[in-house]
Amino acid sequence: MRLAVVAGGSLAGLLAARVLHEFADEIVIVEPDTLPAGPAHRAGAAHGDQFHILLGMAQHLLSHWFPTLLGDLVADGAVPLAAGADGRMFTDGRMRPPIPGDRLLPVHRPLLEWHIRRAVLALPNIRLSGDRVVGLCAFPGRVTGVRLASGEHITDTDLVVDATGRSSRLSDWLVRLDYPPPPKRRLNLDLGYATTLYHRYPGQRLDDLLAVHSARSANWAAPGVSCVAPISRDRWICTVSGYGADRPNRDPEEFTTRCLREPAAAFRALVEECVPAGPVSAYRFPHSIRRDFHELTRFPAGVVPVGDAVASFNPIYGQGVPSAALHASALGAWLRTDEDAHGYFRRVKVLVDAAWQTSVIEDFRLPHVTGQRPRGHRMLRVLSGAIDRAAMTDPVVARRFADVVNMRAHPAELRRPALLGRALLATLTPASGRG
Repeated sequence: MRLAVVAGGSLAGLLAARVLHEFADEIVIVEPDTLPAGPAHRAGAAHGDQFHILLGMAQHLLSHWFPTLLGDLVADGAVPLAAGADGRMFTDGRMRPPIPGDRLLPVHRPLLEWHIRRAVLALPNIRLSGDRVVGLCAFPGRVTGVRLASGEHITDTDLVVDATGRSSRLSDWLVRLDYPPPPKRRLNLDLGYATTLYHRYPGQRLDDLLAVHSARSANWAAPGVSCVAPISRDRWICTVSGYGADRPNRDPEEFTTRCLREPAAAFRALVEECVPAGPVSAYRFPHSIRRDFHELTRFPAGVVPVGDAVASFNPIYGQGVPSAALHASALGAWLRTDEDAHGYFRRVKVLVDAAWQTSVIEDFRLPHVTGQRPRGHRMLRVLSGAIDRAAMTDPVVARRFADVVNMRAHPAELRRPALLGRALLATLTPASGRG
């Protein structure tokens, strides 16, 4: 491959470029944002100041492409956590059993993106263009380049990768080339979340923990998720969330009230022991969306999407970064074959189905959520509930549940007969019903 263009320089675009480095003589990343010289926010990542944590699969893939990355993040202040000893998950105030060996890494999104961007742009065959892709160039059957907002064109491309995120215009570009757009599925969430930094003194813990993930289920009066963790040696980051009329706002007093009513004690400790280190930032996430490119029977050669341009999920599940990394991995696997774009879409479908199922089943427990339910939703919901309850008491079920949450395993692993048998036994055990 001689020339590849990546539209979008966010994490998905950077990871796609890193993979393309092994296949293309030249890669051009086209990004309209003026990129900061250091780990600072940029306009195109509106939610960049919200809580981010690298799940197991994200750590694995990022370490493969960037062997020193995790160490570099820690050297710059990120605090690695051991599940159980340092971090715990709660559901409706009930603590989940820790998973020995699990390592978590809360990270400031600008710091993560900056480190990856520096590593990618240091590769000799990758360069950055400060522009925006506004359309495709093509002859019948194949994309041959991109049109830029500046009026320039990049032509004679072998591959264009759309990494422009949720707002991707690839569907419109395809229509202009007389190709059908992909079918689209939308799940209306009306989610809002807000984040504040707090000062942290050296070695400080909250309720004897460094990180707490507190989920309030649909059975709770105000469902949502709240998280707190150290973002550096001297800062805590705390995110709270809610749906519909319960969406959080930018009022510091309202943020404090939400922390005080959290069932996990660490949030009360945070606002009683620590001083805010900045304003409250709020972000609205109206819907999850997926574009089913795998259903298209006609699609031009020379272009594929990655990351949120394919599917964007409820962010409270932390699937964004690992999904982007998995899509980049699928891109690399596809490029090692002689398959057309449908081979890539088949690979990505497996990844999207897994993440979509994990989030959608839980989201549809919320009465206000509307959208197309997946096939077999009722049965999947019953099985998911049984697994979730069993994971509170059975260490084997808890381990497999954690593997799925960390995207190390496909959700289908939770439906294996042996595991379902353990889940049934756990739910029939009187101890499992005690809160």
